[in-house]
Amino acid sequence: MADYLKDFTHVIAIDFGTGESGYALVANSSNKNTKPIIEVFNPCDDNDQKTPTAILFDNNKNFLDFGSNAIRKYAEIVDNGSTALLFQNYKISLYHMQSEANSMDGRSMPLITVISETLKYISNCALNKLSEQVGETLHKEKIRWILTVPALWNEEHKLFMRKAAVKAGIINDENSFNLLLCLEPEGASIQVREDSEDILKKKITKNSIIVVLDCGGGTVDITINKMLCEPDEKFLSNEVLSSTGGCEWGSKYVDVNFENFLKEFLGEKLFAVYQKNASMKIDILDVFELLKKKFNPETVKHSRLQLSYLGENLTSDILKNLVNNYNLLHPDAKVTQRGSSGIDLSNELMMSFFDPLVDKIINKVKELLEETKKKAGYYPKFIFLVGGFGESPYLRQKIKKEFESNELIVLIPKRPLVSVVRGACMFGLNPFSITSRIAKKTYGISTLGIFDEKKHPLNKKVMIDGEAFCENIFDTFVLKDDSVSVNQEIVKTYCPVRGAQTIMKIILYYTDKRDVNYIDEEGVHKFGELIVNIGEKNQGIEDKLVTVSFLFGNTQIYIIAKNKNTGDVKKCEFKFDSD
Repeated sequence: MADYLKDFTHVIAIDFGTGESGYALVANSSNKNTKPIIEVFNPCDDNDQKTPTAILFDNNKNFLDFGSNAIRKYAEIVDNGSTALLFQNYKISLYHMQSEANSMDGRSMPLITVISETLKYISNCALNKLSEQVGETLHKEKIRWILTVPALWNEEHKLFMRKAAVKAGIINDENSFNLLLCLEPEGASIQVREDSEDILKKKITKNSIIVVLDCGGGTVDITINKMLCEPDEKFLSNEVLSSTGGCEWGSKYVDVNFENFLKEFLGEKLFAVYQKNASMKIDILDVFELLKKKFNPETVKHSRLQLSYLGENLTSDILKNLVNNYNLLHPDAKVTQRGSSGIDLSNELMMSFFDPLVDKIINKVKELLEETKKKAGYYPKFIFLVGGFGESPYLRQKIKKEFESNELIVLIPKRPLVSVVRGACMFGLNPFSITSRIAKKTYGISTLGIFDEKKHPLNKKVMIDGEAFCENIFDTFVLKDDSVSVNQEIVKTYCPVRGAQTIMKIILYYTDKRDVNYIDEEGVHKFGELIVNIGEKNQGIEDKLVTVSFLFGNTQIYIIAKNKNTGDVKKCEFKFDSD
């Protein structure tokens, strides 16, 4: 595990988000007292800090373009009467463990291809940018790559990203330590502390508990960390509660609520026109994006939406009828006609797009504050609000109103959109800044044990070579909610039950339960297996011992099985379900 300390010249962090993506670079300076200079880039060189996460393929499924360029090119292709495959919001497909991603026109491609091409494009942009800066082509093995991942993701999701990174050419081996995964809110917590004004930074003292509320396009991730350092010391913290959040709580679901409104407001016929015309849809959603980003009922009286993109399909008289019909059904969230093709959305209506998500976020934070008090003995002192959704004035207002007090400070950084990717660079320079984490599950393997009639059920008794064994025992390596140190390694040794065995199958399981005895209990799930060559039939059992090592505490779990005699080593291949 010393490979973590392998020499590298630069860190490249890729923030692959549901709504937007970008990357950041930082040099690995030999002078540890010098503050790292982190540069953030938009892969498409847009004016914004990130570009929309959108990727375009031709009808033969060859890559065409990425980001804002992909969206513009797709609109041109469709308007010219041709077709192409544009993918957006496909990161959500991974959360739901889907094997396929669906394009704008309903066609599909393997999700691994869509994501690997995304990573390939962004990584190549990053390498080209870095080569420009240093004046030479850099070897990938001299770069520590960081991929940001939601705190909600499990081991299957993380392994999928590693497979995608291999397919993208970033690393050669999915177990390579050249690639580290950084939990998005953890990265943000590191950077927010660094970005804090001196007067505030001094308040973030040793033993302070901080809540990082990372509100992105798709997910809202929450981590709660206890500081182990003083303000002038290098960032160190422990996880207090297991990272959590919500998958479909991000800003993209404000868009979903808006489109549900459009569907009702326009009616079936006009909404079908909107759905079929790519340029029209993109233009209307672009306008709404601007309205969404500046919406604040304390300063905005109404939000004006232009529907002129619907062209001749929408006359002034038709719009008048649409407005009247909608207002009859929704007197508390009215729409007002402005001119022949514009409407004003009331603040009440705009809030209805946000509130289902905002309420979920607030309720979850309330719940976690109480859990923290129960476990740590006192409440958190800070809430860091970061992520793209964290730039919303409305969300900021609601979070501050609900939580800010003399005892709890809500801190919004200078650059909430890029806090995660900047923090990921800092994490890349020091992967051990988070010293311990809370186990999300109880992990173990399936074993046989000598049958004990006093404690084992009779139906689990099996006879092997004349000896009674108990099958399907859950041999626990770590319990859910236990604290595990970074790089904490738990090693157990197993021997075959039959002397003639030439292989040993290690089957891995997890559960949300702390009290578990058998792998066939309700709520116990298989998540991977390893098969180790243990020797020849005529060898003794003492030569066929296998050690199984679980490495916990980092952002991933590493599991290795090794035969002591043959030296055969197998690394875990996690199960990935497509259903």
